[in-house]
Amino acid sequence: MARRMLPAYTRRSVKDPRIELLRQVPLFAQLSAKQLDFVVTRVDEVDVAKGETLIREGDGNHAMHIIVEGEAQVTVAGTPRRVLGPGAFFGEISMMDRRPATATVTSLSPLRLLVLSHAQFRDAIKADLDLSMAVLATMAQRLRDDAETRGDSADVT
Repeated sequence: MARRMLPAYTRRSVKDPRIELLRQVPLFAQLSAKQLDFVVTRVDEVDVAKGETLIREGDGNHAMHIIVEGEAQVTVAGTPRRVLGPGAFFGEISMMDRRPATATVTSLSPLRLLVLSHAQFRDAIKADLDLSMAVLATMAQRLRDDAETRGDSADVT
């Protein structure tokens, strides 16, 4: 009996679309493919209805949120500051320092989010020193940029 030959198959890797989204987020933009693969295993994907308050200024927040689809409004002391869309992130400050949120974020439309809790983030950066250094460098740059925008860059050294 002759053996039947099966066609040769080329193995292709299937890219997780969340990796490309994370790559667009300044906090993760400098990470290697391996580091992004690692981080993406720790995020949760969440759907949120229009009109939901995701973070309330002055309240505790234990997660960073990355917008995949939809828009959210950021307000500080009741004043609208900016509208966030796909690729934007929020909640990282209070997630990192475990202090009250500095702004309120409300969904303007249905949202699809990637959510990284404090514990998930901590585990990711503890496992990879290069990852933790990349995140710290990006946060430092964001602090400098925010200070410059407010006109008080002399306060950041």
